Amino acid sequence: MITEFLSLLCLGLSLGFEDEKKNETLTKPYLSALPSPVVEQGRNVTLRCLGHRHNVTFMLGKLQDSGYRQEQRSAGYEAEFLLTHLEPKDAGTYFCAYKTMGSQEWSEESEHLQLEVTDDRNKRRAPPGGKVTRSIIAATCCCLSILLLFLSIFLINRCTQHDLSHEESTKRTSHSKLPQQEAMDADSSDLERTSVSAKDLQGVSYADRNPKAPPAAASAPAEGPPGSCERTVL
Repeated sequence: MITEFLSLLCLGLSLGFEDEKKNETLTKPYLSALPSPVVEQGRNVTLRCLGHRHNVTFMLGKLQDSGYRQEQRSAGYEAEFLLTHLEPKDAGTYFCAYKTMGSQEWSEESEHLQLEVTDDRNKRRAPPGGKVTRSIIAATCCCLSILLLFLSIFLINRCTQHDLSHEESTKRTSHSKLPQQEAMDADSSDLERTSVSAKDLQGVSYADRNPKAPPAAASAPAEGPPGSCERTVL
């Protein structure tokens, strides 16, 4: 009787311990990507799942593909899933979970990890939009600068031509006035010479007509000193 009672007691304790294990909630693991979640096409990446129990089975899943699943048993607290020769189709949202050896229940899913696979060939063919925009702005500024330079040269040339034409017109006006002034000076000198010649001719003709005429100074009687008349009368 005692033996049967003890066996039943041990069986009840074991069943209760198993039920407690089943009801125990496993903490969600942590998923990371090494070396980076952004990977170039054709390269490799390692997805590491870190749990809180040892001797467990880890599982890696993909949110966009319900049929994608990788499992790995580990004696430690983590498992690493290596993805090789990545293609754009390998990009997506990954997660991991784990379960103990004696349980069929998986832990909570880890935080989702977004894996990006970049195509270097497309990058080389098409530059980023920011670089294109900067190139367009730089080309526009260069064209505007060249246009302003040509406009400035045109205006300076016009102003220079205007000044030169004004100077030429001034010189022409001064040159046209100079012969007239010289002609007027020549006429005035000719008139002066003509008047002088006429005066000389008049003096010569008068002397020819009166050769015996005494000079004006000799014809006038000389005045004697005062009292000379009185002395003569006496």
